Amino acid sequence: MKRWAIAFLALAIGGGVSATLLMLTNPDRDAEDVYAAARDIRAGSSFASDSVVLVRVNASRLPPLVFKRGDGSKLANLLATHDLAAGQLIQRSDARTRDSTADRRLVFIPVKDTPPVAAGSKVDLLVIDGSLDHVSVSPFALGVEVSASSPGGLVLVVSSRQAPAFVYASIVLRLAAVIVEPGMATGVEGAISAPEQAVAVAGEP
Repeated sequence: MKRWAIAFLALAIGGGVSATLLMLTNPDRDAEDVYAAARDIRAGSSFASDSVVLVRVNASRLPPLVFKRGDGSKLANLLATHDLAAGQLIQRSDARTRDSTADRRLVFIPVKDTPPVAAGSKVDLLVIDGSLDHVSVSPFALGVEVSASSPGGLVLVVSSRQAPAFVYASIVLRLAAVIVEPGMATGVEGAISAPEQAVAVAGEP
């Protein structure tokens, strides 16, 4: 092979290796732009353009419900649910709509075998009732915001009017939680009280 051809081949291979190494070592390859507080933000304040800033963060270290670059217009119309410190990443649980009620109460609901759930997520609560030979499952509350979770249950956000019902349910009723995926519509769960009914509904799309 002629010397110029060998030199060209070596240059091409070297360039390919360099490009691959550059891609592997590029710190921005697995990063995303997300919103953080540019300064301290007080509870009830709007997320004005001068109070938030886009920061680039490794995607593997991101909380699941942060506001990303494409959420800027949505965030601008929300209010802070609590005080935020400068530099803090802004998550869904940190913001509420302007017309949402400020009457927020936290209530603990004991629920066993709950799937992993992050603060700011929503759950549908179902009531399990009856005896072993005749069990029924029916909705109790749908689309309830989660403030925190623990192995023993969930801390839910409700209004003061709803609080007594949830306290009653936590003591008297046997509840199961179904996690709502982010961005999903309100659930349409119905009551199930027979095996044949469960099989039929489970087979629906």
